[in-house]
Amino acid sequence: MTKPIIGVAPGTLAVDSQMFPGRKRDYVNRVYLRSITANGGVPLVLPVTNDAETIARYVGLIDGLLLCGGQDVNPLVYGEEPLEKLGGIDPERDTYEIALIKVVHAVHKPIFGICRGIQILNACYGGTIYQDLSYMPAGQGTIKHLQAQLPAYGMHHVQVAPKSVLAEFLGQTELAVNSFHHQTLHQIAPGFQVVATAPDSVVEAIEATDGGLQLAVQWHPEEMQAVEPVMARLFAKFIATSQR
Repeated sequence: MTKPIIGVAPGTLAVDSQMFPGRKRDYVNRVYLRSITANGGVPLVLPVTNDAETIARYVGLIDGLLLCGGQDVNPLVYGEEPLEKLGGIDPERDTYEIALIKVVHAVHKPIFGICRGIQILNACYGGTIYQDLSYMPAGQGTIKHLQAQLPAYGMHHVQVAPKSVLAEFLGQTELAVNSFHHQTLHQIAPGFQVVATAPDSVVEAIEATDGGLQLAVQWHPEEMQAVEPVMARLFAKFIATSQR
């Protein structure tokens, strides 16, 4: 059986040095790539572009799409002005990933989003984002979501909806996850449902209600999968779903 090719939408980084001022870099942490290869897939990095023909060729080559973590989503994408606690953004990356998501979904190929990936997926389909956890209603977003401990270990618990695809993939409905974010989902995009939450009401996972697999989590399973088999299972199930 041929291993599925998993397209990886890379992170971006501004390189500011005397030798190369103002240059940008596309990059992927190796732990994403190793999580794919360790669980039956072949990773293929898809550099940022806004050329529609190139994006179409990318999608023709892959069997599934992984959306990686990174900087904040530009709030103009979801119809808001930037607030004081907004972090760094890359509008070019936003435009690229939204176009890529739409083309991948149009040909019914699976999508799996991680951290920023859940946010851009939600924004792509009309959802919104709290630009910082402190903007959530009183009593929400109160636990620590930007951990200082090693990323391989869980920081807080999440509850998973029992009849969700996520629960099926994980094989359980409660687990401890790591946490490296200061934003979270606000209004959920039409056609999606919340399938996991933290104890302080922070959305930890969403999935599409129909039209093929579009699943995203707020935590970083790629950082945990070497020590937590349930996280490896999440990658393995996604990759198996991408099998032609």
